[in-house]
Amino acid sequence: MPRNVGDVITAVSFNTVVDRWNVLWQDPKDGSGNVVAYTYDVALHQSETLRQRGWGQPANSLNVSASTKIEAKHYNLLAAHINSGEYHREDGSMTVNNYVAQAVDVVLASDMNPFETIMTSYENTDAKFDLGATGIENYAVLSNSNGGTPWGTGDAASANTRGTLTTVQKYKWANYNDARHFFNSGGQIIIDLEATGGTFGYNEWDYVFDQIDNIFIGAKTTTKGGTNGTGQKNFYSLNGNYQQIFNAIGFQTGAYGGAGAYAYQYTGMYGGYNTYGGRQVTVEAKLGMDGTDFCMWVKVILTEDVDDVAQVDANITLSTGYKVAGDAPESAYLASSNGSVHKIDGTPYIFTTRIAKVPTITTDSPWTFAS
Repeated sequence: MPRNVGDVITAVSFNTVVDRWNVLWQDPKDGSGNVVAYTYDVALHQSETLRQRGWGQPANSLNVSASTKIEAKHYNLLAAHINSGEYHREDGSMTVNNYVAQAVDVVLASDMNPFETIMTSYENTDAKFDLGATGIENYAVLSNSNGGTPWGTGDAASANTRGTLTTVQKYKWANYNDARHFFNSGGQIIIDLEATGGTFGYNEWDYVFDQIDNIFIGAKTTTKGGTNGTGQKNFYSLNGNYQQIFNAIGFQTGAYGGAGAYAYQYTGMYGGYNTYGGRQVTVEAKLGMDGTDFCMWVKVILTEDVDDVAQVDANITLSTGYKVAGDAPESAYLASSNGSVHKIDGTPYIFTTRIAKVPTITTDSPWTFAS
């Protein structure tokens, strides 16, 4: 409903702002005002941007009846919810929406402008996927090791062959909406790789993995914690076929002897490993239903350098877990003087953790070598 900024806001106009907020806070609604229970559809998953809104928060009591005169108590309750949404995204660095004094008996339409500026940012950018310091991290829900089983072609460089070592992990949610709420609220799947022990390949592959650091798969981005690698796809760009979402190659090590440089050059009787940068880490992913469960499969592929002439017998381990939204603000912050803008008459109105939305993680295919 159109509103003039100098006018006292009507209940209808106030509810319009509340409904707009609740699409982000809770979920989009249908024409009858019911929350949409989205199901997985390959085309709509990628194209229907409304699916990217909705943190899955519980229903609130922000809406008012049509005859209600909008007062400070209504404004402040909405402000408390928006402040908690902002804290979820940015933690203590957020810009606070201050309350109006309870003595104020009218709220102007223009008082809604700061709220709508925030909503516009959420709707038009990826800011809605941000997750501040209250995120809960578990980097190693599952660890999958190849046990040091040798892999690689082990042939002469002149053969021009590159073997691969591949594994697949499965991330399962009870339904598609749970996965939406996990990713929409800033949740990420985390992958970490390590190489330890053995005679051949430990130094080289550990250096590769250290340059990548962790890989983070999110709603609209796939990133890394280190210096090497590029994300190409993300949760909302995936479909039912494996697609490359991350790739890293070109791990050229430095000359031996310099400060901070790496040699990692094995020159034993087989020629061993060298400093060439052809080793490659590729991550692919796909989505789909497994019965009534919604799943994401993530395939990790290690590819040897063409010049690697001995098999790797290092223990290769993939650890995987998640980062998920926690309570925002957390209890300590709420108890401080800063917590007042998230409470009304001592009652907190917080963003509640999405920990119940984390996936069950299993190994779908163990490490497998292919020449």
